Amino acid sequence: MTQLPYDDFRDAGYRIFGLYPITGGQCGCGDPTCKVAGKHPFSASWQHSPLWSDDQIEVMQMTGQLSTGYGVLCKGLIVVDIDARNGGVESWYRLSEAVPEIAGAGLIVATGSGGGSKHLYFKAPDGVALVSHLPEYKGIDFKSSGYVVGPGSLHHSGNRYMIEAGCADDIADAPIALIDLLRKPERHRAEYNGAHMDVSHADLAEMLACISPDCDHETWIKCGMACHEASGGTAFAVW
Repeated sequence: MTQLPYDDFRDAGYRIFGLYPITGGQCGCGDPTCKVAGKHPFSASWQHSPLWSDDQIEVMQMTGQLSTGYGVLCKGLIVVDIDARNGGVESWYRLSEAVPEIAGAGLIVATGSGGGSKHLYFKAPDGVALVSHLPEYKGIDFKSSGYVVGPGSLHHSGNRYMIEAGCADDIADAPIALIDLLRKPERHRAEYNGAHMDVSHADLAEMLACISPDCDHETWIKCGMACHEASGGTAFAVW
C-alpha cells in the first residue's frame, strides 16, 4: 500500500481528514452514482477537522478513512489549482508572467488528472479576504477555503497526486503580487430595488448604526444576510 504523507501536513500544522476509499473505480460511500470518487470526505463535518492526535489517526487508518486518499483543509493556505481541462495551463503561463514568484511555490503537486494540472501551495495572510476566481485566468481556482486532495492520494483515473517539488514544511508565504491580485475589492456592487449601487464596509457600518442593537433575532439575522449579499461575503466583521 502506498504510504500517504498526511503526517507531513499534520506535523506542519495543517489539518487533514479522510476520504472515502476508491474501490473498483467507484466511491466507497456506497452510492453507485457518486460523481466524486477519490474526493468524497468521509465525515460530513470535515470543515471542522482538528489537528488529530496519533490515536485518532490510528482509528482513521483502521476504519479505512485514509486507505486511498485524504483531504487538506485550505485553512491558512492558498492553493493555486490549475485545471488543464478548462484552459488552466495556458492561463498558468500568463499568470506566471504576471507574478514570476509564483513558480517558486514551496510545494507543487501534479494532480492525477494529468495534462499539466497542478496544485501550488502557499501560506495565506491572516485576515485578508481573497477571491477564488479571476476571469482573466480561466481554468485556475485560488483556494483559500474548502479543501484539496492531498499528495499521494489516488485519483479516480487510477493515477496519483504526485509531489513535483517540496513538501508541507516548505510551504512559504504567498507572493505579495498574488495577494494583491486576489484581494477582494473595498467597494462592492449591490442591487437595491432594481438599481445597482456600490457600497463599502464603511457604508454598511453606517447603515447598521441606524438599527437598534436590541432588535429581535430575526432582524439581526436578516442584517447579517444582507451584509453578506452586499459585500460578496467579506463584511462578517462589520455585522
